[in-house]
Amino acid sequence: MTGRRRGEGQIGLIIGLIVMFLVGYACFKIAPIHIAGNAVFDIMNEQANFAGMKQLDKIRWEIQKKAEEENVPLAPTDLKVYNKGAMVVIEAKWTQTIDVLGYKYVYVFDRRVEKPVF
Repeated sequence: MTGRRRGEGQIGLIIGLIVMFLVGYACFKIAPIHIAGNAVFDIMNEQANFAGMKQLDKIRWEIQKKAEEENVPLAPTDLKVYNKGAMVVIEAKWTQTIDVLGYKYVYVFDRRVEKPVF
């Protein structure tokens, strides 16, 4: 009797595959933006560690160079590097718009690093 039930559940498989494809496509479009944003944040941390040995303009230039390499739209006016007492503060704020399946989403990155100067 169970051998005659063919085709049950195939629509569920098709819907599941479509949903899996859509999620994979969205991740494929979104993940590079987050990876690039984290690369810029990493260079901000690295440059803050060497703030006692480098001038602030050099730190700004290094971060801006890395942002260009990662295709991050970080304008020079959106990057702030300054001393606050015995601390160095690096702030970067930028936005990126991404189109995923006809939906435009704006990612806002607001990164801040504050470390002591040695």
